[in-house]
Amino acid sequence: WWNTNGNTYKAPSEHLFKLMGLHPGSSEKIASAAGGDSSLEEAYPYGKGKVYVVRKDPKELVMKKDGYGPAEFLERVNAGYARLSGAAKLQTKNYFYLERGPYTIASVMDESVSSEPLSIKGPVIDLFDPALPVLAVKVVHPGEQAFLYDLSRAAEKGRPAVLCAASRVYEESSTDHSYSFLTRSPSGTRNSMRIKLPVAPSRTIVTGPDGQALTNVLASWDAATNTCLLQFENNCDGIRVWLEW
Repeated sequence: WWNTNGNTYKAPSEHLFKLMGLHPGSSEKIASAAGGDSSLEEAYPYGKGKVYVVRKDPKELVMKKDGYGPAEFLERVNAGYARLSGAAKLQTKNYFYLERGPYTIASVMDESVSSEPLSIKGPVIDLFDPALPVLAVKVVHPGEQAFLYDLSRAAEKGRPAVLCAASRVYEESSTDHSYSFLTRSPSGTRNSMRIKLPVAPSRTIVTGPDGQALTNVLASWDAATNTCLLQFENNCDGIRVWLEW
């Protein structure tokens, strides 16, 4: 993409630098972070931080056991962080952690700086568990991953809502004392859904496409989070759910 459709960049980095507004004249020469050739390293202000450019062939980072390699690269990262943070040291961890809206994704490495598990404070819904349990703490061990719904970051506040489900939800309708919707998913599969309500439901009706009440419905209430767990057989033609309180 970087030298087609009218582009004439010599390398993809040139295209990246242009998109970021980095120009050679705006850089500051700095001493090498790891004792190498200081003329090969430049710093550019960008956003709230800086971009450090080391003019070395990337192959040297991964293919050479001596000279410029992974150890020196990490030293440069540490030094760059220290310059911006007031000499604080970069901390290394044994996990990846990402938050997007109410969702949390985490993965703990089994070959890393430690074998410590990662504890994520709840309340969270464990989306990898078909029972969709609400957990006060989710512990992720090395070699494991987690996909969670953090109820403290839920976007649906102050109104009934399906937080997560093994189906798609349509035709939602709510009043001061009721909440209803249509849900569809492939027939022959089991649906688990956790629903946010103001109080525990006093009446729960789940009907199939023929309007008849389903008999294999399981329902439970979590008072700590005001969420209701519903489980029933899916139907591609749609299942109607009616909740009253």
